[in-house]
Amino acid sequence: MESFFADAPERVPDLGSRPLDSAARSAIVALVRTLEVFDPAAARRAALRAHLVNRIASTAGVPTQDRVDAITGSLLAEISIVLTHVRPVGTVDVMPDPSSAVLSASVLDRLPGLGGAALAVRHQYERWDGSGGPHGLRGPDIPLPARLLALAATLVGHPQHGAAPNWTARRRRVDELLGTALDPDLGAAAAIELESDESTSSDLQLNDILDGLARFVPPERDSPVEALVLIGAAVSAADRMPDVLLVIAEQAKRALHADTVTIGALDHDTASFETLVNAGSGEGIERFPASEIHDAEDRPGLDQVLSGEGFVRAVDEARADDPGVISLHRRGLRSEAAWPILIGETIWGVAWASTSAGAAILDHDDLATLRLVATHVAAAVTQAERIAEFEELAHRDPLTGLANRRVLDETLNRVFERPAIQRQDVALIMCDVDGLKVINDTEGHAAGDDLLVEAARALEAAANTVAGSTTCRIGGDEFCIILDGGGMLSAQPVTDTALRLFAATGPNRSLSSGVALAGPGITTPGELLRSADLAQYEQKRIRKGLPRLDELTDDGDRRHTRREL
Repeated sequence: MESFFADAPERVPDLGSRPLDSAARSAIVALVRTLEVFDPAAARRAALRAHLVNRIASTAGVPTQDRVDAITGSLLAEISIVLTHVRPVGTVDVMPDPSSAVLSASVLDRLPGLGGAALAVRHQYERWDGSGGPHGLRGPDIPLPARLLALAATLVGHPQHGAAPNWTARRRRVDELLGTALDPDLGAAAAIELESDESTSSDLQLNDILDGLARFVPPERDSPVEALVLIGAAVSAADRMPDVLLVIAEQAKRALHADTVTIGALDHDTASFETLVNAGSGEGIERFPASEIHDAEDRPGLDQVLSGEGFVRAVDEARADDPGVISLHRRGLRSEAAWPILIGETIWGVAWASTSAGAAILDHDDLATLRLVATHVAAAVTQAERIAEFEELAHRDPLTGLANRRVLDETLNRVFERPAIQRQDVALIMCDVDGLKVINDTEGHAAGDDLLVEAARALEAAANTVAGSTTCRIGGDEFCIILDGGGMLSAQPVTDTALRLFAATGPNRSLSSGVALAGPGITTPGELLRSADLAQYEQKRIRKGLPRLDELTDDGDRRHTRREL
């Protein structure tokens, strides 16, 4: 689709000084590649939005700067996914939460040349009648790029994975929203443009969109160093290590004009490195190899890397009996370069680039670029480790060290995403500590905290006897155990073991418990929680000598609430 940005002659605008500089374009490419790794479906939607924005803006005679801001905003509208891993469902017709747009705009506003795209993204959920957000702008007060983005996003919608949008239904929805949510003048231009088959092409490729941005950039060669600096800005907030490394390696490969870029972690004890990601193609090259380990025998020069030095070499520039040259010939390469990845004072890994026979030679300028690649890897690793620490804190109860309510909800949501037959052996055990209030009132909250910690240890020890168990403290004296598999046979033995272990920690120590299975009659996490809670409530009534719930009549004993029990 080389014609993506090729308008009919009568529609070609005056590009003047070119509204997108090379630094901004590099940032856009890096961000979109990051999004593509984290969420391919979102990247596909981004490409479709950008394509439609370009065609509609051309038909409507939109000024070039607004057009470019709308295109780039369309590409980056969902970049907050990289930060939050939350998939927004936003189009103006489904009353989205505009907070994801504000977060995405904040990211873009910090990058050079993307202020216009940030404005388009921030206001993409404003509505023509003023009922949208985040600022309730109305009509022409809404920035034109944002209006274009809203129109294209509504046309694209959220198609099923691998499928094209239902264009007929989406066009009908746009017609319904013109004058309320969407700009009616742009809608008229869209109606004209949508008659073209090219506007709804099914073979649209993201690469075509990114390559087409070159039309709006001054015709000068991008600096590899500049491009790699912007990679750092694009991936610094990401936390999934393999995906981040792949983005860096792919961009480094482009900047170096290399055939392969490898990022690996060093093992100083064995003087070797394990490949984490390969960017490149060719026989035997895996993107994420399961086990690819190299030592100094098959990678001459690794000893230099282990000592903190980089190197570059080529078959044309060294003696034929040099071990490095022999290795290059054996692997069918013309040149290679390597640089250590330092985190603090530790040599953590290595960035290794190579070119094949007949390709260009990597030189000392390329080695300087590879050094910058290593710096980005170090920053990404440090950032990911820091985020992982915060995520660990966010998922842990600070008193007991158990998983918290957030983990419970996430785990149950995953369980109920499966078909009913695949979750029927999942059990939920609800427990609370008997007499905690009395201990807090008579012996103090420190003693109460000790009691909770003992209960947590007993529950976790009992749950650990079953594979696939998760033990959580969900607030106050309440705990739960999820047995993801084997629940029918294991739930009661696990409960009995927990009660026995906790009773052994001191006098008058007991737990109230209830068990529920995610059987055919349970269709949501909430229903499973209520069922286990009801079973626990039933046990409390029985232990207090009260009648079972199924024995009560309408005018029976209803005075005791769950809280009182």
